[in-house]
Amino acid sequence: MREKLADRLVPALLAIGAVLTAIDVVWTFTVAPLVQGARLSEPAIIAGQVVTTKLLLSQKIFYLHVPVAVASFAAMAVAAFFAARFLATKDRAHDRASRTAMQVTLVFIIATMISGDVWTRFEWGVWWVWEPRLTTYFILMLLVIGYFILRNALDDPERSARFGAVFCIIAFIDAPISFFITRLVPSSVHPVVFRTDSGLPPAMLIPFLLGLFGMCMIAFALYRYALRVNTAADEVEELKERLEELDASAQRAAADEALERLQAQAAALVAADPVADSAADPAAHAGDMPPIPSKED
Repeated sequence: MREKLADRLVPALLAIGAVLTAIDVVWTFTVAPLVQGARLSEPAIIAGQVVTTKLLLSQKIFYLHVPVAVASFAAMAVAAFFAARFLATKDRAHDRASRTAMQVTLVFIIATMISGDVWTRFEWGVWWVWEPRLTTYFILMLLVIGYFILRNALDDPERSARFGAVFCIIAFIDAPISFFITRLVPSSVHPVVFRTDSGLPPAMLIPFLLGLFGMCMIAFALYRYALRVNTAADEVEELKERLEELDASAQRAAADEALERLQAQAAALVAADPVADSAADPAAHAGDMPPIPSKED
């Protein structure tokens, strides 16, 4: 019942999420003020480039980049949750839910990496910096990609599901590390977004929250759509396997029936032709054989 209700809400959630995200984008470029680019008190050299505190339009990416990143973390948490449930219950439905959530995670991770690289290029003057947040998130992306490589490399569905669930849980460990790394490593130049003293003005906080809720709704809608597709695909595969089993059983039954008919026909021919029957029995003609001459003769 809850599954059907969730599927009915998917179109509405997708539409609302798209509207909230659109409002976020429009508000960002029309109302939200510009802020200091790198939030540095003085110029600094990052990856060989001088980063200043001038006002940068690239900061507008923040309103889209952060919600997408949060959605990727949320999707991976869902994947790890269902992976743990699968290992505990061996229910393939939980494995399917975990696999679907990992697919959504990969989509949002790629979107996060693209938007983050654009921000880095215009904010710091380079496309990539091996700083803690970017490095740990890049590792997270590689782990998610490795998850699908592992699952596709195993032909046995049971082993693929079991190994995939374990790998998913292990990969999820990197998600909180990537999220809190800017707090754990003070030298990280990546800005800390969620702070108790952030004090965002309403002109910045409102579009950010709109984008955050909108992106989470879109992620959930994509998850439900993908789950329905994966469920249908799995059901088709199960039907194909059953049909193959039925076809093999039918072929074996037909072969057995044909063999029985041949045996019945052979028995009928033998019964109708006693000469052939006696010819087939060498013992019946033992008396007709000429005697073998002895040495005395």
